Amino acid sequence: MDDLLAEFIAETHDMLGAVQETLVSWEANPSDSEKLDIIFRFVHTVKGNCGFFDLPRLAALSHAAETSLAEVRAGNRQPDKPFIDAILAVIDRIDEMVSALEAGEDLPSGSDDDVLAALDGSAGSVEQPETAQSETPSAPEPEAAKPTETTQVARSIRLPVTLLDRVMAEISDVVLVRNELGRHIRKADLDPALVSTFDRLTGIINDLREDVSQMRMHRLDHLYAPLPRLVRDLSHDLGKKVALEVDGGQVELDREIIELIRDPIVHILRNAIDHGIEAPEVRLTNQKPETGTISINTRQTGNHVAIIIDDDGAGINVDRLVKRAKDAGIVTDEELQVMSGAHKLELIFEPGISTAAEVTSISGRGVGMDVARANIERLGGTIAIRSEEGEGTRLIISLPATLSIVPSLTVQVGDHRFGVPRSYAEEIVSSRSDRLSFCDAGDSKLVEFRGKKLRCIRLADVLGIAGDDTTQCDLLIAKLASGDLCALAVDKVLDHEELVVKPLADAIMSCNLYTGASLLDDGSLVLMLHVTGIAMQEGLHTDVARKKRSYVQEQASKAADKLAIPAVLFSTLEGTAQLVRMDSVTRIAKVDRTAFRFGEASAQVVINGDIVPLYGSESAHLCADKANVLLLGDGKREIAYLIDKVLDTVRLTNEIMPESQAGLVEGVVLLDGMATEVVDCHWLFANYGTQQTDDTVRTCRMDLTDQWVRSILRPLVESAGYKVIDGDASEDADLAIMLEGGESAPLQAAEIITLMSAEAEAEGGPDSIYRYDRDGLIAALQSKKRASV
Repeated sequence: MDDLLAEFIAETHDMLGAVQETLVSWEANPSDSEKLDIIFRFVHTVKGNCGFFDLPRLAALSHAAETSLAEVRAGNRQPDKPFIDAILAVIDRIDEMVSALEAGEDLPSGSDDDVLAALDGSAGSVEQPETAQSETPSAPEPEAAKPTETTQVARSIRLPVTLLDRVMAEISDVVLVRNELGRHIRKADLDPALVSTFDRLTGIINDLREDVSQMRMHRLDHLYAPLPRLVRDLSHDLGKKVALEVDGGQVELDREIIELIRDPIVHILRNAIDHGIEAPEVRLTNQKPETGTISINTRQTGNHVAIIIDDDGAGINVDRLVKRAKDAGIVTDEELQVMSGAHKLELIFEPGISTAAEVTSISGRGVGMDVARANIERLGGTIAIRSEEGEGTRLIISLPATLSIVPSLTVQVGDHRFGVPRSYAEEIVSSRSDRLSFCDAGDSKLVEFRGKKLRCIRLADVLGIAGDDTTQCDLLIAKLASGDLCALAVDKVLDHEELVVKPLADAIMSCNLYTGASLLDDGSLVLMLHVTGIAMQEGLHTDVARKKRSYVQEQASKAADKLAIPAVLFSTLEGTAQLVRMDSVTRIAKVDRTAFRFGEASAQVVINGDIVPLYGSESAHLCADKANVLLLGDGKREIAYLIDKVLDTVRLTNEIMPESQAGLVEGVVLLDGMATEVVDCHWLFANYGTQQTDDTVRTCRMDLTDQWVRSILRPLVESAGYKVIDGDASEDADLAIMLEGGESAPLQAAEIITLMSAEAEAEGGPDSIYRYDRDGLIAALQSKKRASV
């Protein structure tokens, strides 16, 4: 608050000198309405500012002067000499009070009744303040007002921004000379004492540069201070109750940014009060507090500041917004069918779009949000909107903290160097990279990058400079304020720089290609490119309708991709090209020749310790040390398909013509103009997948501490399709195999087989078998397995 009060005092002092001269000129020519307007604006400004600082005496004085001047402006009162004297007395009294505030003293004692009476025309000319104070007993000031009206404030002076800009430019020149001197010192073998002195000088220059940069910075309190009055007056005019909450006023922004962002924020607030916040009776009906709330929260992250404006009003009626956009021809029915809710909300930024039911003096003409977005983007910022009908709306504004020092990339185009704000740069890619492919679309050149076709803008053509060919340069993938990507073709990306940007002449700025100029460390001049302006000049407009058309095309492409069948194209050992659906392919492996087994009835291959049925080996003659196989799976089993090699992965968009008889080939499809066979995986698993054991795995409990059980019996049981578990395992078992007299306690299972030590002791049934009767044990295991199915 002290900073705001100091600015108020300095501003009032500046205006006082000018307004007194204006008063004298107006007295000589009372018909000069322009002079009258200047005097009226002065007292009106003083009155408005007093409301923020709790200065009731000063506010009452300026308010009375404003009322009297308003009567003169309306023609209800003549500006005679007593009236002019009274106004001059008001000016003098304001000067005394402001001077006292600046000095940290009490306000001049006495009453202002004589001045107020003169303004009303009920008294004669006003005597000097000293005389009035001696003759009229002073009325004591309210005790509550004294602490505020006698606040000691820091002294300040007002400087023109142009002077600050010049100082910043001169400091930048000093930095450039320092950098050049530093290069010479590093090359020369100088006295360490001289180097140390230069290092101290460097530190002082850096601090000086930082301090000068801070001169341009201003607290956001200066932007937010008038907003409560705005909200109060507007809500009163509309018959609504609105409370404004502001947080983050201590955040600092470049003074120029604050001035340029003022109008967008005011417009957003007016929209929130007029469109968003409901009338008190409506809010009560919707079970909301009678008073609506608008909050402004400011957060700084690095070199960017985010201003978040929330309201708890009715939100945006998307259906009404879409209807207005459709009626205006901005979007079509086809585009609306695939537009997401977020895309529809962005229609609010289109020119001529408004959700107001009728045009009022406040809003409804569809002018404002598009201008607000344009102003924010001109500063290198972005604006996003979120809204939920019935709950409220949120607008998120992201801004750079300063316009004077810009983190940038320097690029070379022909023999010239330019700067590009680093905030636009998404990625830097060499056009010679294998990841890029170029194509022409009419008069435009496109580049395919990460699966997306981007417009490629050759800066040499835009700037009228002779440069390298597009296919022999660097590409700067730039992200525009709208979120769209484009590729800027430059001869070479040189370096990262912190550039101090200086404004250019209006004639140069009007071309919309540059935002300013800067000097590099070597003293050479670089122009800062206006990326958004270049994109718009090349037809890459950031309007919402164009984004929606792009979104429609993207959704159509995705729909086509969903209908396409991904497949693997391979060649068999006979050299025939075949296709197999990619969903059926689990992996592709290169296997040693020794892992294959070609039997008379079947063939297998060992892969990662598993024996897998093999197809395609009828005419197999493996000459190489390794062979390729496709592993096909149905979720439970796998089949290996012996092939020559994998050719490609493709997407089948044409219809598959089925075969008349079931077999290896499901049908044929047209691929690159050739009829290509498609493998029938269902047939393969039906005929070659039965070699695997059935899906129901039975468990067998055994005492694995016994060496004979572990080394001889266990492999036999597992080959019969059982899962072997230890005797003390907690899980349930379908079968237990016990050795006669070998266990201290019976093994728990649904069924028991006992292996006898002597053949004569075996009963010959499935539950009592001689331990070396292999055939009998296998038969018993299979019998119990079949009985459980």
